[in-house]
Amino acid sequence: MTEATATLRRIWKNEYFQTILMIVLMVVVVFGFWFGFQLVLRSQYPALAVVSTSMLPTLNVGDVIIVQGVPASEIKADYLTGDIVVFKSQTPDYRIVHRAIKIENRTNGYWITTKGDSNPGPDAPFHESQLIGKVVARVPYIGNFALFINALGSFYYFIIILIIIVNILLSLAPSGDEKKKTREETLGEKKRLFGKLTLETLFLIILNVLFIGFLVFSLYGSFTFWQIGARPPQYVTIRGMYSDLQYQANYGANVTAAFLSQGFMTYQIDCLINGSVRIGVPTFSWVQVTILVLLLFDFWIFAKFLHLDKKIVHMLKRNSA
Repeated sequence: MTEATATLRRIWKNEYFQTILMIVLMVVVVFGFWFGFQLVLRSQYPALAVVSTSMLPTLNVGDVIIVQGVPASEIKADYLTGDIVVFKSQTPDYRIVHRAIKIENRTNGYWITTKGDSNPGPDAPFHESQLIGKVVARVPYIGNFALFINALGSFYYFIIILIIIVNILLSLAPSGDEKKKTREETLGEKKRLFGKLTLETLFLIILNVLFIGFLVFSLYGSFTFWQIGARPPQYVTIRGMYSDLQYQANYGANVTAAFLSQGFMTYQIDCLINGSVRIGVPTFSWVQVTILVLLLFDFWIFAKFLHLDKKIVHMLKRNSA
């Protein structure tokens, strides 16, 4: 082995180098995903966080909306079934998410009139050049983190938080001395499930409890907190699927009922208003995803345990021979 090769191996095993490499890879993956998203959806802003209550109950503050770029001629306009569109306002760097209620083909192009579902009246018409796209889906909850980071005033806070999280994860990784345990001792510790719990077993139990807790919350939960990133800053409530269904059914005197329909990894809530149906938005189902992840995780643990059991039997036979 040459001296240069040995030096490279030492650098590769250095924890600080691994931390920096992990952060760089995270940044590359995030930006690569973002630009790929832009290309697929043909939109400059393929994902945005809802910042106001003007589209309640259809869209909540903190929802991430998925925006597809479409020409104005393809926009459907109606008070209840119209597309929810995103457009640039006259204020720089400010985007509005409202439902299209009227579209006009004038001599200088299409003009679209919109209205927030919870607003008393329509907005002023805007030209098609201001159109960004239409909302094709929403993802609850996760936009609140983006709003909070944005309210702090700098993206660098996000980088700092990311570095802290990575370092915490690295600090929890086994040290060099722990890795030197013999294979027999390690297998014996992993096999012991009763009596004194191993750290790994306790960790798996905690993960399962967290998964199940999040699953229950995604169904029936409700949590209210102060969101400094909302416009204006206000208390925001995130809700599980059935809690959201009940909330929309009781929202406003004109709403007489709400209907839930489910698809693959999505659900949608439509509202009956004065005998007509107001169309909701296909919503990412945390319930279905959590169930899938929980099943895969437990199946992997079970398969790993069975494989470990075979190794222990083989080891005992070898030692007794």
